[in-house]
Amino acid sequence: MNLSLSQITRQLLEAYNRFPRKNLGQHFLVDPQVLQRIIKAAELTSEDLVMEIGSGLGVVTAELAKIAGSVIAVEIDQELLTISQDVLSKQNNITFVRGDILKTDIDSLSMGRNYKIVGNLPYYIISPIVEKIFMCKNKPDAAVLMVQKEVAERMIAPPGSKKYGSFSIFTQFYAEVAIDSLVSKSSFHPWPEVGSAVIVLKPYKTPKYDVKDEKLFFDIVHAAFQQRRKKIRNPLAKYNIDAALFDLSKRPEELSIEEFAALANYCYNQKHETKS
Repeated sequence: MNLSLSQITRQLLEAYNRFPRKNLGQHFLVDPQVLQRIIKAAELTSEDLVMEIGSGLGVVTAELAKIAGSVIAVEIDQELLTISQDVLSKQNNITFVRGDILKTDIDSLSMGRNYKIVGNLPYYIISPIVEKIFMCKNKPDAAVLMVQKEVAERMIAPPGSKKYGSFSIFTQFYAEVAIDSLVSKSSFHPWPEVGSAVIVLKPYKTPKYDVKDEKLFFDIVHAAFQQRRKKIRNPLAKYNIDAALFDLSKRPEELSIEEFAALANYCYNQKHETKS
C-alpha cells in the first residue's frame, strides 16, 4: 500500500518522537500536487545542481534528487538533518550541510557552478533569505520558494497598487519575479495561520536598471516609503531635488523603479558635482 505524503510525514515524526518547532517556523509540505508544482516551476533537469533551503524530513529532498544531478541540502535543525540523512541514506547524489542559511556561504557551496535554489521558507525570515540570495556573487539561475501569500503579493506588486513598496522594488530590482501558484493551509502539517504561494525568482546576471549608487538608490526608496501617504517632496526634502526636473507631488507608490533610479542618479550627480 502506497502511503500519502501526509501519512509518511506523520509516521516519520512519530518514529523519531519529533514535533514541528514553532520557533523555527516548521510546517511540513504534505500535498504531492504542490510538490510537483515546485519541481515543475524549477524546470529541473539531470544536469542541475539544486541547493535546498531546509531538508526537513527529506520528503522534498528525495523528489529533487530523483530529477536533479545533485542536491545540497542545508538544514539548521540537527534532529531534522539526522532524520533526512537516515531516510535518504541510499541516495548518493545528496550532500547534507548543517547550518543556518543566513550564515552559510552560498558562493562556497556552489563553487562557481550554475545552480538553482528550492526552499520552503520559515515565514519570519523570508526577507533576509531573499536578500542573501540576491547578494551572492554567483547568483542562482532560479530560486523557487514557498513563501507567505501576502509577501509574494508584495514582491510582484506593480507601481500604483496598495501592496507596492520598498520590498517590491528590492525584489524586482534584482530579479524577474512571478507567482507560480497559490497554496492552501491544508497543504502543510501543521497548518500555518496564513495562505502560501510558490514564487519564482530569476536573478539578473547583469543589472537591469542603470543605477550609479545602489546604496543611495535604496536609501531614497526606503526614505520615501517611510511616509508612503505623503508626497515625495516631504520625505525626500533633505536631498534637495529640483522640482522643475521631477514631479515631487507624487506619492512613493506612484513611482516606478526607473523613476526612483532617475531620482537616485540625479542626487548622485549633484553630490559629486558639488564635491568637484
